[in-house]
Amino acid sequence: MATAGRKITRKELRQPDWFQNASENALDYFYEHKSLVLSAAAAALVIAGIVWGSQIFKERQNVAAAAQFSKAIELYQSEKYRDAIPVFEQVAAYRWSRYAVLAHIYLANSYLATNETEKAVAEGQRSVAATKPESLYRQIALVTLATAEEQKKDCKTAVQHYSEAQTISGALQSRAMLGKARCAEQLGDTQAAIAAYKEYLKENPGSPLVIKLAELEAKVPAPASK
Repeated sequence: MATAGRKITRKELRQPDWFQNASENALDYFYEHKSLVLSAAAAALVIAGIVWGSQIFKERQNVAAAAQFSKAIELYQSEKYRDAIPVFEQVAAYRWSRYAVLAHIYLANSYLATNETEKAVAEGQRSVAATKPESLYRQIALVTLATAEEQKKDCKTAVQHYSEAQTISGALQSRAMLGKARCAEQLGDTQAAIAAYKEYLKENPGSPLVIKLAELEAKVPAPASK
């Protein structure tokens, strides 16, 4: 059997409800702290304006950088490296664009192509600093830097960067392994070179570098018989 709902008394009807109470409290707080509330609202508007302005600025940089990057890539692919370098430098100057990191990587490779190893190393270092850890871009930057260091005859440093690039899952792992093997051989560390070549051949069976591995193993003296 249904029960009748509780009747609201006239006294209760005359009392303000929760919404009215909350509204009045909010208005009271506003008038008591008017300056503070207006300051907070103004600050929020300023922050929103900064964020919006930053997004517009970055997008404009991306558009401008994209146009220059296309020109630079066309020159690079045509092997006009010296002509490509100043255009890539213009792209790199748009430091907030997504093309800036790629510009540093291409600059390093352009300088490698023109045998300017000091500049190639400098651009390689910039590209490593500008990339995220464990990313493909970081791997590309590390291999590019290590290649420049190897060309500069600084294999001790190059081995470190090849090794770091190898730990990143990406398309250049094998290239990093091979670079590490070459540098170990140049440093006269035959055992490290053998280990690196074995690692490379494990991932690349059938490579003609098996002959290089056999040559290195032949240089290792046989253990003395007891």
